[in-house]
Amino acid sequence: MTCTIAPRSVNLQGVCLVDERHGWAVGDGGMILGTTDGGRRWHAQGGTDKDLRAVCFADTRRGWTAGRDGVVLHTTDGGRTWERRSTDTDRNLYGISFDPAGRTGWAVGDSGTILVSLDGGVTWQRQFSDGTHFTRCFTLDEKTAWIIGKRGSIHATTDAGATWVVQRSGTEVDLRGIYAVSPELCWAVGRSGTVLRSADGGTTWTRADSGTGLDLYGLWAAPDGREVRTSGDDGVVLASHDGGRTWSPQSSGTAKDVVSLAFLPDTRHGWMVGDSGLILATPDGGESWTPQLSGIHKDLVAVHGAGTARWAVGRDGLLAVTTDGGGTWQVADTGTGEQLWDVAFRADARHGWAVGDAGLLLATDDGGTTWHRRDTGTEVPLLSVHIAGERGWAVGDAGLLLATEDGGRTWHRRETGVDVPLLSVHFAGERGWAVGGGGTILATDDGGATWRGQTSGASATLTRVHAGPDGTAWAVGRCGTVLATQDGGLTWQTRDSGTGVSLWGVAFTASGERGWAVGDGGTVRATKDGGVTWEAQDSGIADNLKAVWAQSEGEQVCAVGDGGSVVATADQGASWSSHIASTGRNLYGVHLFPGGRDGWVVGDGGTVLATRDGRRWAPQPGGTAANLYSVSPAGHDTAWAVGRAGTILVTEDAGRSWRQQPSGSAKDLLEVHVRPDARTGWAVGDGPTVLGTRDGGTTWTHQRLPATDCALWAVDFADDRTGWAVGTGGSVFATRDGGATWEAQDSGGTDDLIDVHAVDTTTAWAVGHRGTVLHTGDGGRTWERRESPTRQNFTAVHFTPDGRTGRVVGRSDTVMTSHDGGTTWRTGTTGTGMSLWNVRALTERDAWIVGDEGTVLSTSDGGATWDQHFYSPEKDATPGR
Repeated sequence: MTCTIAPRSVNLQGVCLVDERHGWAVGDGGMILGTTDGGRRWHAQGGTDKDLRAVCFADTRRGWTAGRDGVVLHTTDGGRTWERRSTDTDRNLYGISFDPAGRTGWAVGDSGTILVSLDGGVTWQRQFSDGTHFTRCFTLDEKTAWIIGKRGSIHATTDAGATWVVQRSGTEVDLRGIYAVSPELCWAVGRSGTVLRSADGGTTWTRADSGTGLDLYGLWAAPDGREVRTSGDDGVVLASHDGGRTWSPQSSGTAKDVVSLAFLPDTRHGWMVGDSGLILATPDGGESWTPQLSGIHKDLVAVHGAGTARWAVGRDGLLAVTTDGGGTWQVADTGTGEQLWDVAFRADARHGWAVGDAGLLLATDDGGTTWHRRDTGTEVPLLSVHIAGERGWAVGDAGLLLATEDGGRTWHRRETGVDVPLLSVHFAGERGWAVGGGGTILATDDGGATWRGQTSGASATLTRVHAGPDGTAWAVGRCGTVLATQDGGLTWQTRDSGTGVSLWGVAFTASGERGWAVGDGGTVRATKDGGVTWEAQDSGIADNLKAVWAQSEGEQVCAVGDGGSVVATADQGASWSSHIASTGRNLYGVHLFPGGRDGWVVGDGGTVLATRDGRRWAPQPGGTAANLYSVSPAGHDTAWAVGRAGTILVTEDAGRSWRQQPSGSAKDLLEVHVRPDARTGWAVGDGPTVLGTRDGGTTWTHQRLPATDCALWAVDFADDRTGWAVGTGGSVFATRDGGATWEAQDSGGTDDLIDVHAVDTTTAWAVGHRGTVLHTGDGGRTWERRESPTRQNFTAVHFTPDGRTGRVVGRSDTVMTSHDGGTTWRTGTTGTGMSLWNVRALTERDAWIVGDEGTVLSTSDGGATWDQHFYSPEKDATPGR
């Protein structure tokens, strides 16, 4: 099975299938994937860069998708072309659904947005609502539909939306999925394992025991209403065989969030989609699930080409293949989960080898469709391979060098006289070189029968070598090292690469005149004079590039790297385009120390990033795959992070290692605040949950709130005793005794509050949905709503220590700034178009923001301009590579 690569960490949010062969999935960054062969291959479609949240098709040709900033796209040719339709709104849309005939449909979203189309999605009109934040909709026929949303809201219409009736769901939790099979029989699912069922069209709703406390999103039911399926956080999948009255778990085989699912009427064939480009398929009603597409979030470390074919390999047995010069890429099955370090093919584009950890060598004779293991007689990692007809060579750790004369059927060890890792081997005729640790260079001029050391003059590890014509060769390595020889290696000259970053790959044209070297931070250096001088080229990305391959005349050059990145040029490097771009994980929590030089960022999939110079961010080993939502340092060495399912992490060595602390809770923890003493702290989350510690997190104890079922989104303290927590429905709670007791305060509204910032023991700010900005100057006895110039949903607020300069961020690249203590606010953007999740205001001019798809931004001019800070999503797999 092969499938088109999805960018790393692109979360898929909606899936729809029309028959056993045709289906579509949509997600972040305007991603639209379509299949016409039952999911064996998925091809990218689309015409927007806006996040897409839902998709609906009436047949194999007519479909619709909706998403951020009011975008609605419509296709009439099965997705080959998509046309944007006017909606007259910039509100985010989360649900779209049409009747089976494809004439009448609704799209719903932020701030009570209800849009209706009566002409197949060509035109859209607003319908009245009460301002509820809507999450999904379901259209049964041209008259009947349901809409769900925040705080258990369910609205229904039986007259094409002329009137919407509010139904009593019996719950206050957010609802995320809705499905109906008749005007009477319908279901809804939501947070905390909520499953609702109605047999009278929603007049009454009954809660069923789902057996889980995880959030549920996806929902589907068979036409007769007996078989029902739902999916959600951490890969949970539940099945009901009695119309939703009782539920049992199914094994999805993934720990990623599964956001949407759909089945055919036969109740057996289905698909699910979710985080990090996940697509799972089932042929048996969900008893077993098979990954069809799981995204490329793994490093690619080597690339090779022949004709219009390219092969790239990387972590966990990853092999990406293109046969059209990079226009479309597929992931092929190598049959191994081992790290692959290199790949090489003959000119016939059929016979090739790949090498990897534990002496692994794979061979193919059909262009990479099928692979077979070859016995190398070693368990030592093999790091590079070169193929020339029936002959081949492989090198690896501890000075290992293997050779074959029979197409790889048998391998024999060659004496090298060194025990350092050999990272690369390359031949031109009978001449060949191998390079590795400590500036090691080995050479042969008898086809690899004997090898001798050469003096490189370099101490840095050499990572790649390229053998050229007439005794020429080039080697690159760490610290920007570039070496060249024109006399078979008798002498090696150091060349000025113009960079100090590690270089991982080098490739030259057949003449040896033009060449390229690639390395960390998207570095590309190029030469036009045989490697004497090198100049910078713009790769257009910031991911570490690990390998480069060039056609014999340089017609096309291809480089691969971290996060599944693939970039290529067809004009010898004048311009580089991204074939597969890594987008980075969504980032939610940020903390910068005064001065803005060091701090942490956390996000999806256990992402932890750190900076020590305020410019470059590097990943740290969080030790968890759980989404992290907040980080709070007590000092430069000690910090806590919290996230999914009660996760609490702590570091006491500046992030070199993180360890988990028992929280005693399975609820999502959404924010943490720790005092400078590194002993006192609080974490809040779903439930509602308030945890407190007085011993540095050795024990976390539940703190009691007044009776409520809200979710708490944020907590902040002014000192060791005075703090606030805010959450859904306008909830505000305050404590003046360090959390021993909490009292409810009147916020004056019901909009969800997403963040709170305590300036001092009497002054605090809270922000939330529909442009809500609240302020108190009397310790919370009264909260005053401040005028906001936008109705966008806010996600974070932060003020400078003097309380004068404040910044608020939110969805759809929303930024607000105040320089007068919050009396007046002006709006702006960062120019990224991303939803922004957290902000830190350091001074009147300096601030930091994090957001979707790995966005890390800073300003030093008060927000007039924002600089993006790139980072490498994954570290090198081994110290030698």
